Amino acid sequence: MIDRTAHMTHDNWTTATSVAPRDLAEATLQLHWATQFIASAGQTFAEPRDDDSHRAMIWDGDLRAFVGDPFAGVYPFRVAVRPEDLTLMLIDQTGSELGTLPLAGATRAQGYEWLSLGMATYLGSPPPAIEQPEYDMPEHAVGADARFSGGLETELRALTALYDGAATLLSELAESRADASSVLCWPHHFDIATLLTLERDEEGNATKTVGVGLAPMGGGYDEWYLYVSPWPWPASDRLPEVTGAGSWHTEGWTGVILTGEEAAALSGGARTDTVRTFLAGAIEAATSALT
Repeated sequence: MIDRTAHMTHDNWTTATSVAPRDLAEATLQLHWATQFIASAGQTFAEPRDDDSHRAMIWDGDLRAFVGDPFAGVYPFRVAVRPEDLTLMLIDQTGSELGTLPLAGATRAQGYEWLSLGMATYLGSPPPAIEQPEYDMPEHAVGADARFSGGLETELRALTALYDGAATLLSELAESRADASSVLCWPHHFDIATLLTLERDEEGNATKTVGVGLAPMGGGYDEWYLYVSPWPWPASDRLPEVTGAGSWHTEGWTGVILTGEEAAALSGGARTDTVRTFLAGAIEAATSALT
């Protein structure tokens, strides 16, 4: 059983940095592939939206799980994945579990079969065909239908704390600003983020934005990092100095970042405050770069 009180008694950023960031790669890849069940359900059953958010996920801090878009009408349910024990779930509108499938030892094909049979049970219909997203995913044996593996409990616990910590701070930010979007985790890059829309044109299209989020790897890094990225990307000679933690990344994309390695080097008791301060300072720098 998962201890639901763990996140209340341990600092997320201390747990997240208890494993060297580069040692989380295998667990991150398997978890990323596991969350594609959520994206698949959203693509197949949820009401499509132009911004593709029907395939995205939220982080539910109470369930300690990624949760997809609701569907199935008056009594909707959702597909979820709990990272800490790598479990695929069907949950109802209250968050109660309707069914669970531990993924360790299972293949993606078995996961989709379980999901289809579960849909049939709760939709009262024949087992539906579930679409799979067409976007590129990082290569991993699980993607070729190898079995999800066990033995990653420590790494998955660190990833749970990482996403929980990021979701908490990003939600604080989004709730404090009228120009912030909902906090979503996007299934193609597996980043969790909010978007600050600073300016719009006469048609209402965003013309200046700042993306604020956490990426588990990618973008030129083999470790997780927090990022604050202004768009359109400013020229390098227009980037203001970053005060405090973090630095500008300018190769391939532009943003202020704080890497997992840098976060792990921070004083244990100060990590949460330092990460919060980093986000505030980086947003100020990114906004200044767009003016």
